[in-house]
Amino acid sequence: MTQISKWCCLCLLAVLAMTSTAFAQEDKTDDEPVVVYDPDDVGGDRRFSTSKLVIGGFGTLRGGGGVINDPFFGTVQANQFVYGGTPFVGYRVVSDRWIVGVGFNFFQQSTVLNPPTGETPVIINNVFGGRLLSRFLLFHVGDPAGIYAQAELGRNRGKDKYRLDGEIIFEQDPVTQSSFLLGLGYTSNHYQGFGYNIEVFYDVANRDQFVPFLSQLVPRAGITWGF
Repeated sequence: MTQISKWCCLCLLAVLAMTSTAFAQEDKTDDEPVVVYDPDDVGGDRRFSTSKLVIGGFGTLRGGGGVINDPFFGTVQANQFVYGGTPFVGYRVVSDRWIVGVGFNFFQQSTVLNPPTGETPVIINNVFGGRLLSRFLLFHVGDPAGIYAQAELGRNRGKDKYRLDGEIIFEQDPVTQSSFLLGLGYTSNHYQGFGYNIEVFYDVANRDQFVPFLSQLVPRAGITWGF
C-alpha cells in the first residue's frame, strides 16, 4: 500500500510539473506589448500611424470699412467683404503635443470703392495659395481642451478685377505675397476625435496690399480632427 502511495505522489508531482510548464509557455507566447494611445507621450512609437494624423479646416468671413489707397482712384473710402477657407492636414512628430502640416488657402475679397467721381467700382480679388504650419500644445485647460501656439508661413497669389456696372473695366496682373502668422489657439479636444478650434494670429509679414488678409490681426474659427 505504501509503495502504491509513493507512485501516486510521484505521478501527481509529474502532472503538476508538466501543467506548470505548459502554462508558463502559454503565458510567454501571449505576452505581447500593448500599445495604448497617450496624448502626452514624448518617447512613443516613431513609426507612421494614422492615429497621429490631424485634419482640419478654418473659415474666414469678415467685413469692414475704411480708407484705402487705390492705385487708380487714389485715397478713397471703401467697404470690404472677405470669405474663404484654409483646410490642412498635419502629423504628430517627436511628441503628441507637436504637429507639423501643410494647407491650402482660398479667399475672395470684394471691395466697393466710393471715389469723388460718384462712381462705385468694385474690386474682386481671388486669392489662392499654400501654407506650412507648426503647432504645439502649451498646456491643458481641462481634459481634453488645451491652449496651443502656432506659427504659419503662407505664400499666396492674388489677382484684382475692377468691375463697374457688372462689366470688367480693368484687370491687374497677378500679385504674389507671403504671410507669416504667429499666434495662439484654443482646442476643445486635444485627443482623437472632432473638436472646435479658435485662433488669433498676427501677420508679421503683412503689407499695404490686401493679399490675403484685411489686417495684420487674423482671427479664425473651425473644426479639427485629432488635435
